[in-house]
Amino acid sequence: MSKTDELRSRAERALVGGVSSGWNYLLDGPTFVGNAAGPYLWDVDGQRHIDFIMGWGSLLLGHDPPVLRRALMQALENGFLFGYETPLHVELAQTLCSQIPGVARVRLANSGTEATLHALRIARAWSGRTRVLKFEGHFHGLHDQLLYATDSSPRLGALNADGSIEPVAGSAGVPEALAPLCVIAPWNDVEAFQRIASAHRHDLAAVILEPIAFNMGCVPPVPKFLETIRAWTADAGVALIFDEVLTGFRVAFAGSQELYSVTPDLVCFGKALGCGMPIAAVGGRADMMETLAPRGPVEMSGTNTGRVLTVAGTVAALRELSQPGFYAHLNELTDVFVSGMKELLARHNVPAYVTGLGGRIAIYFGMTEAPLNLRAIDAGWNRQFHTAFYARARLKGLYGFLNPLPWSPEAITLSVAHSRDVLNSTLSRVDDVLHEVPYRHAD
Repeated sequence: MSKTDELRSRAERALVGGVSSGWNYLLDGPTFVGNAAGPYLWDVDGQRHIDFIMGWGSLLLGHDPPVLRRALMQALENGFLFGYETPLHVELAQTLCSQIPGVARVRLANSGTEATLHALRIARAWSGRTRVLKFEGHFHGLHDQLLYATDSSPRLGALNADGSIEPVAGSAGVPEALAPLCVIAPWNDVEAFQRIASAHRHDLAAVILEPIAFNMGCVPPVPKFLETIRAWTADAGVALIFDEVLTGFRVAFAGSQELYSVTPDLVCFGKALGCGMPIAAVGGRADMMETLAPRGPVEMSGTNTGRVLTVAGTVAALRELSQPGFYAHLNELTDVFVSGMKELLARHNVPAYVTGLGGRIAIYFGMTEAPLNLRAIDAGWNRQFHTAFYARARLKGLYGFLNPLPWSPEAITLSVAHSRDVLNSTLSRVDDVLHEVPYRHAD
């Protein structure tokens, strides 16, 4: 019995499903890691894998980056368990306030789920309203308030007469009583948004969205879509929340706001904010943020929030991300890989649409045009071939490469540690996979 088999046997008797986090159970089960560095994982049996999940998008600097290691070692010397304020906390907050448009105040959290939950609470307290509008296929964490019309929903919601979508929960155990508080609209449909939002104008506390829909691969907004939402929410007195947990510090230092020049009222960060450190944040307008205690009546706190070790690592990460040329290099790697994949797929006569931003790369097998929303992906994506491709790529040492989800493909995640040599090695293995798994149209 291999070490992996032995550990799986032990884990299944103690951990639910043998994993500490449900997402770690991929199609072939969990991988038990012995060590990791750069773009690589070594499992407990010594096999090396190129990681394309990269902490679900968080490890922008790769595994075990020296800059974080040095910061953490220094923090260890000064005592590392406390969560009280330090000069590092102030530096972190000032960096966010000075570099992110519209961020006048910041409060820290531990995860993207926490950040979106609290942003919604702030918006409700500020507006005095309760409903929220979200978009189909956008994921905002696993709390009950927004877990509707996500990739984990068992079916696509029925279309209502006004173009809105039935809120189908993305998990069992979400109370049905919460569903009427969540209004679902299709992504990238300007007319539908205006019609749906106007119907609920006096009930909406917030509109929340991923500025780029990375949770269904990579679906950017169509021209003027974000601008329309910004203008409508401002006129209606509805809070606009950008969930930049995936896009923040990845597509640019200031996130999607830097790309599209649209400033929300509140913004949520996580993942690449700490480059692997367990940290998230909510930032935004001073009047909204100061509804938080101790300035206002809204509670947002946590026992493990702002631990100094986490903050020290995050400050070091942001210093690295702010270095000249960082994002130019990341975009160059993205372009190289997108171009390489397009060439390979064309050579093997595999119909696919390939796109990427900030090291998040989506490949939609069976599609030749850019999808606009989740229903377009569901209609055109060849999930059957995608799953067969994924299973064979996994055997080539490509960890999490195009992990298939129920309604859309998971994006490939690159870090700056994925050098050109690593990408060339990956493309060579993909070439082998395409020889071994010829394309078949969906049944």
